[in-house]
Amino acid sequence: MAALTDASPAVSTPGGRIVALDVLRGVALCGILVINVYQQLVWVRGTGERTLPLPVQLIFFERFLSLFAVLFGVGFGLFLARAADRTPHPRVVLARRLVVLVVIGGLHQFLHQGEVLLPYALVGLAVLLPLSFAGRWECLVIGVGMVLVLPQIEESLGLVVALLVLGFALARVGVADHLTDRPGRVAVVGAVAAALTSTWVVLALTGTPVPRVNLIGGGLGGTQDLLPSLAAVATATTWCCVVLLALRTPAAPAVTAVFAPMGRMALSNYLAATVLMLLIGPLLAIDSPADGPAIAALTVGVLVGQVVVSRLWLQRFAYGPVEWAWRCLTWGRRAPLRR
Repeated sequence: MAALTDASPAVSTPGGRIVALDVLRGVALCGILVINVYQQLVWVRGTGERTLPLPVQLIFFERFLSLFAVLFGVGFGLFLARAADRTPHPRVVLARRLVVLVVIGGLHQFLHQGEVLLPYALVGLAVLLPLSFAGRWECLVIGVGMVLVLPQIEESLGLVVALLVLGFALARVGVADHLTDRPGRVAVVGAVAAALTSTWVVLALTGTPVPRVNLIGGGLGGTQDLLPSLAAVATATTWCCVVLLALRTPAAPAVTAVFAPMGRMALSNYLAATVLMLLIGPLLAIDSPADGPAIAALTVGVLVGQVVVSRLWLQRFAYGPVEWAWRCLTWGRRAPLRR
């Protein structure tokens, strides 16, 4: 556990993990759970009223899911690079890893309609594997282009595909290795993203009409408005930069101790959160957007429990339980679990 709390976020742990990425994954899980509670307990199993309180909509909706998608793309890119050091056929191993994720995501769909693991895995197989043959900078250009184009064609799925590709490209150009050692650049990016986010929030709160923005088709042919997707990306970028800058302050040990264990067990925690909210939600009679206090209590309770359990688990084990099974199935051999 000392490696989690004492290691500088700017470097990898002895196990090769980039601590800042784990912290970001943990933060993303917190925001995703807020929306998942509304989606599964209200929209799917409750009254079906598909509304969100305005603060939740502006701060959380698609914001942390966007961050999670980028981080998954980064993870796939890092895995491919590290697999290349262990095997002459790294794409075969990555394909096997994605196929296992297809199974996990498919099973999860039975409990959590609209979950993200299955789409991530399918995009990985259909898009990221072929894209891995492109040069790293070409991959980055393609990723940025997809962010500007795909959400206009299909807002939700297009954004997911684009952000997975963008994260994959960022890993290939080495951004993941320098997340916290260039705070000036992070601050500039964060300031621009925060300005865009603040502008969008003010427009939403004041009810100011916002014109459609389309880069393709001029708004014709059924294209989607690009602004909501860009607002989600800007807000996700703001959160990301705030966290990375916090890791350069005296608060870094506390931030790392809370969020890095959650992030190391991101897959286990994501799946466990579904089970917990489906078990506890009905006991709290959550079925409407009006159940705000109960939703907040459930969300905070699950997250606090996951922070505690993740820390205790990683004191004795090297991986989360689902991460360990995923690793074993990916490489076709049993990995040591205990520290």
